[in-house]
Amino acid sequence: MEKELVINEIANEWERLREVISLEHIFTPEELAEMTPLEKRLLRTYLKTRNFAEWLVFPKSLKKKPKKRRALIEALQSERMAIWTRKIDQFIQMCVYETLRRAYYNALLKLAQNLVQNSRSLKRVEVEAVKLLKEMVTEYDRWVDEFISQLAETKELNEALNPPVSETSL
Repeated sequence: MEKELVINEIANEWERLREVISLEHIFTPEELAEMTPLEKRLLRTYLKTRNFAEWLVFPKSLKKKPKKRRALIEALQSERMAIWTRKIDQFIQMCVYETLRRAYYNALLKLAQNLVQNSRSLKRVEVEAVKLLKEMVTEYDRWVDEFISQLAETKELNEALNPPVSETSL
């Protein structure tokens, strides 16, 4: 019962979040400015559905317009599109784990309130649900820490290999 409540709470919050997220939340104004209208439409579709399937089944109007069809195919195959879809995926992954983190803290608060209101022991299902959420959040935190350390190492390596050029030496 508790497990179903936690799952429903997470699903409801995630659906609400999906309706609100837009490209403006993910990309900087400079990135948005360099996107073409076609790329923005494609990325909005990807953000809502997480795939380009509806674009890959070409409507009859595109079959009659080879230039538009070619532009669409080139946009889908571009390196910029791959980078932007990867950024959308990372943003969504972060949102999912932050939603799990909120659910974890809400479950802890609810368990604590139940224990304060009536002195009963915890149900095994409640304990297992909290353990599962904690494990997922801890794993994500460990992954973020590793990513940050790798990013710092890469930055240090780049600085060591490419020292800044002073203006006086030019």
